[in-house]
Amino acid sequence: MEILAFSDVHASQYLNLLITSLNKYQIKDIDAIVLAGDIVDRGKAESMELTIRILKQFYSNLFKRPIVIAIFGNEEYMGTEDLYYHKYPEIVWLNETSHVLNLNNLEVCFIGSRGVLKKPTAWQEKNIKNIRLIYSERLKSISEAIVKCKENRYYTVLVTHYASSYLTIYGEKPSIYPYLGYPIIEELMIRPDIAIHGHAHNAARLEAVIKDTVIYNVSLPARRGVTFITLRP
Repeated sequence: MEILAFSDVHASQYLNLLITSLNKYQIKDIDAIVLAGDIVDRGKAESMELTIRILKQFYSNLFKRPIVIAIFGNEEYMGTEDLYYHKYPEIVWLNETSHVLNLNNLEVCFIGSRGVLKKPTAWQEKNIKNIRLIYSERLKSISEAIVKCKENRYYTVLVTHYASSYLTIYGEKPSIYPYLGYPIIEELMIRPDIAIHGHAHNAARLEAVIKDTVIYNVSLPARRGVTFITLRP
């Protein structure tokens, strides 16, 4: 089973990069698509249509089941989620929630969250009430969701926008690591099979393994293209 994943299109900033990358691999068969946040820029929900239109040109069949999974990034502003649910119902939106898909007889539990920052940004501290509590609750929610998926013997995929490991943001300035993510995978006792994230545009190490968990940074500008992830149960 193979997943196509990417984040940080910031439509339309990296839209041409997306098109070029998809053209390169247009004959490749995939079983699902994962959009890991910041597909739009500055809260412009309508620009999501640009990316969807491109994906339908290459993989229109995947929008019919549907088996396109998406989460929200920091550019899909908190409080605007209903806009996306309403405008793009062909996508399975995950917002601190999970969803199970049967992919070629493999039961895959996708857990979706914006993710967590070790330290809120100055803007977040000023503009988002109780941001530290929000992050604390997300950590707990992610951990509990992984445990539940594992108890049901699902193949488990955690999708966050903020980095879920510090290993896959290597190449960024160490001083800003706390503002790019949180070492969730390093700290968890029960881990997902795969962790997918974006957000770190300048990372140089884009894949890592902790115990049995494979972590992928799927940021489009960091990769200079989309990411293909093979599920190996």
